[in-house]
Amino acid sequence: MLKTIFLVLCAGLHLFALENYTLDARQFWKDKTLFLVIRRFEQNDRIRYLTLNTQTLQTQLMNLDESMLEPIAPRALAQTPFAQTLNAATALWQKGGIDHASRRLDATLFLTMDLCPSSKKGYESEFLRTLTRQNGKTPIAVAISSAWLEHHEAEFEALRNDPNLSITWVNHTHTHFYDRALPDRKNFMLHQGTDVQAEILNVEQRLIEKGVTPSVFFRFPGLIADERLMRALREHYFLIPLSADAWIAKNQRPENGSLILIHGNKNEPLGIDMLEHMLPDLLKRYRFQAIEEAFVP
Repeated sequence: MLKTIFLVLCAGLHLFALENYTLDARQFWKDKTLFLVIRRFEQNDRIRYLTLNTQTLQTQLMNLDESMLEPIAPRALAQTPFAQTLNAATALWQKGGIDHASRRLDATLFLTMDLCPSSKKGYESEFLRTLTRQNGKTPIAVAISSAWLEHHEAEFEALRNDPNLSITWVNHTHTHFYDRALPDRKNFMLHQGTDVQAEILNVEQRLIEKGVTPSVFFRFPGLIADERLMRALREHYFLIPLSADAWIAKNQRPENGSLILIHGNKNEPLGIDMLEHMLPDLLKRYRFQAIEEAFVP
């Protein structure tokens, strides 16, 4: 029996393990829609791609015929909701990205939850149960770091398998470097030792190996960035940086179109308590939508 379980586990690991995860930058058309290929990797002896629908901002893992792929046409790409959102978001380096819906909306909020490294066990599961009891199935953007995932495997599995959540997985870097003795201008991803490519690609690879698809969204640790990092997101990584105009623990009140920020790693219980008290009133006035809906027509 134990041997059978071991073989099943090994088969599962082999199913998702991947190699040579790297940047790509090509395009293809499908049903008159422009798609980008943004990553390339090998899985089970096959080449696969992380692709992006430039109209919906949805990502998908795909097997593609190489003959379909062509160099990116800048003029065609520039007309898409993806390119317009990417350019706007990466211009806001002082904010760490876009912090509010970019299109006109009616009574809509966007909930984001960060999973920074934490020594605390568990995650804010009780709050999420309270939320979904009151609201039903709820869209949420979860910004996850590899450093949290590595020490919270069971919590990750519980979160991703929660039937009452519709999760968009946001890249929150691999190590999420932070040194409380350093000023912001030398901290987080601005630290001189930062390997930007490893910070971005490693967490994406981990997520794919865990059976989930990374989104096109990115959140800077501490919401701290500079023009150089924003240029890298825009020109090399094709990732839209998300900030927030309603960081609840900082007493920022949500309003129509707000990106709400809470921490799900138990490091910021004040924000969780504050949002829980706000929920009855917020749910009377607003609805939660998937983060992609903040930027697409």
